[in-house]
Amino acid sequence: MSENQFYIDHCKALIEEKLGWGNSANWQAQDFENLSDQILIETKTLISASTLKRIWGKVKYQSKPNISTLDTLSRFIDYQNWRDFVKYCVDTTKPQGVVTSPEPIVKKKIFRYLVAILVLLSSFFLVGFLLQKKAINTLQFDNVKFNSRTVSVGVPNTVIFEYDAMQSNADSVFIQQSWDEKRRIKVDKSHHQHASVYYLPGYYRAKLILNDSIVSEHDIFIETEDWIGVLYKDAIPFYLQKDSYRHDSWYGISAQEKDYYLPTDGGIPSFLLTYVNRDLTVDSRSFYLSVNIQNTFAHPAAPCKHTDLTLLGTDGAIIIPLSKAGCVGENKLRIGEQLIDGKFHDLSAFGVDYATPVKVECDARSEKIRIKLNGKQAYEGVNFKGIGNIVGIRAKFQGAGRLDSFHLGKVM
Repeated sequence: MSENQFYIDHCKALIEEKLGWGNSANWQAQDFENLSDQILIETKTLISASTLKRIWGKVKYQSKPNISTLDTLSRFIDYQNWRDFVKYCVDTTKPQGVVTSPEPIVKKKIFRYLVAILVLLSSFFLVGFLLQKKAINTLQFDNVKFNSRTVSVGVPNTVIFEYDAMQSNADSVFIQQSWDEKRRIKVDKSHHQHASVYYLPGYYRAKLILNDSIVSEHDIFIETEDWIGVLYKDAIPFYLQKDSYRHDSWYGISAQEKDYYLPTDGGIPSFLLTYVNRDLTVDSRSFYLSVNIQNTFAHPAAPCKHTDLTLLGTDGAIIIPLSKAGCVGENKLRIGEQLIDGKFHDLSAFGVDYATPVKVECDARSEKIRIKLNGKQAYEGVNFKGIGNIVGIRAKFQGAGRLDSFHLGKVM
């Protein structure tokens, strides 16, 4: 085992200890997706799930992780950078690999002096080599430029990105439309424009990524005048006519109408109701939300009836997951940067009966946030710093659903 690999393995062990997800040999693809999300939340730097799989040996790959990736992993376990972590290891641990048999001190005294001198010289050469390698591999991005503009109002909407990474030493340049890694596109380093289509309204944070590092990001605001209804499957949207989902006192697809809009090929799309507008703006540190929501879909292929209610903020999101009681282990509650996974936390309070609409209430004040379902407290958190200004809300139903009695306002 090389000395550098020893440090990488030790870093991985500390990450596994921090996560508490059990032996990494049993991790699945979704675990690496979740780890990528956690690293992004805590370090503000993205390491893709595919890169993490290579580091953990799930995918065969000959190259070693670059220094920017190692710096990010080190920050995730509370070190300043990779060099700081290696220094800690040198001070507190010692790589194991060569075991020598004890020899009489008198006979080996000269030999041991020679070994000590050789070790000292080797250490100087190793440190020099590592410093030189780090200098070569350090990502340079001081003069990078990244901005964008929309070409229309509403959705779909094309965003023209303008970028300049010519003076960087990066091998690869990517533009990512939002937090979703699937919306990442590799672009030509020598070019300066790229167009992306946004199919859903929202407050997005676009990112310019060099190699594995996010070096620049900015916000993109795509608004709607009112609620819009969309069927979404395989990233292909089907925008519904207003009179099909806007009713006298509620929005959604009724049990009688859903069969007309849903496909017959066996695939289950998502039905989304979204409203994003600056007029909604409420400070997330002091707000109150109330809405009735119901998943109306009945199909053998969708027994869980997963439904996510998302508050879209300028600095993050709150995602309230609902499902049938037996499926809460698949739910994921997000409170800003905090992700609470039903695999590792008890989210049984978010198991509901959709026979009647579920009243969802969420309020925040004095750095506390609470979620109630049908009048019963399902979650309470402290030290809540907010998600900026709330500018939109989205209900995502597995199959079909409806909502009514929506109210969002400031806590008085």
